[in-house]
Amino acid sequence: MTENVPRFTIVPYERMDELMEKIDNLSATLLKAKKHDKGVLGDYIPEKDAKQLLSKATTWFWNKRKSGELTGRKAGNQWYYKESDILNFIEKSSPQNKTG
Repeated sequence: MTENVPRFTIVPYERMDELMEKIDNLSATLLKAKKHDKGVLGDYIPEKDAKQLLSKATTWFWNKRKSGELTGRKAGNQWYYKESDILNFIEKSSPQNKTG
């Protein structure tokens, strides 16, 4: 029954920066592992990587999610997108696929 009881920890401000840095390092480690092992995040890539691949800004991603053209998953404060969806946008925008 104690499993359902909320737990709280009091952390001194002096330690908060240290803990946040460790969380950031852990996140970075998981993302690096993802690049080598698809099992960590599956087919999903962080928005930061998607921005670099597409050369687009945050607003573009927001608009695409809002219009339904792109689906994403949010974990914490980070958006993730299927790598295959991002590659499809790259394919659509390639000069070979433009008519005119």
